[in-house]
Amino acid sequence: MERDGREVDATDRRMLELLLDNPRLSNRALARAIQMSPSSVGERLDRLQKSGAIRGFRAEVDPAALGYGLEVVVAIQLRQGKPVRDTVDSLRGISEVRSVQLVTGRWDLLLTLLVRDQLHLREILLGDVWSVADFQHSESMIILQAWSSATPLTAAPSDDGDDRPLGRATGS
Repeated sequence: MERDGREVDATDRRMLELLLDNPRLSNRALARAIQMSPSSVGERLDRLQKSGAIRGFRAEVDPAALGYGLEVVVAIQLRQGKPVRDTVDSLRGISEVRSVQLVTGRWDLLLTLLVRDQLHLREILLGDVWSVADFQHSESMIILQAWSSATPLTAAPSDDGDDRPLGRATGS
């Protein structure tokens, strides 16, 4: 993988794997894990951030702790007409919308919503989502349980030109 003319080498990959497992690792702990000096680790981290390989560090909060107990996927079909970007911008303006994805297949957009309960979901669908211009049809699905995967880093690019990395599943 190359970014801004510099290749992400095996040491960078190992650092990124360690940070995915524990984003709070200090430079000193990373240095111990990869047997490198803390200053060298710091330089590498700076380079990875400047190149965009590391997009940032964030706290992940359980939405249920804030009163948002339901996560919902809403698949939407749009009418032809208005540019999709306008519709996406309108949907992103709804505070309960966590993500909007443009997809192929039967549906045009997939929304992920965080809502307090079924009544709140009904309020958001009727009052906000369904009133977006060019809305044609939708299907809502309540997420019962979710699993996520870390960014795939466990395999280095192979010599045969197939540089698709392999991922590790996390969660329960």
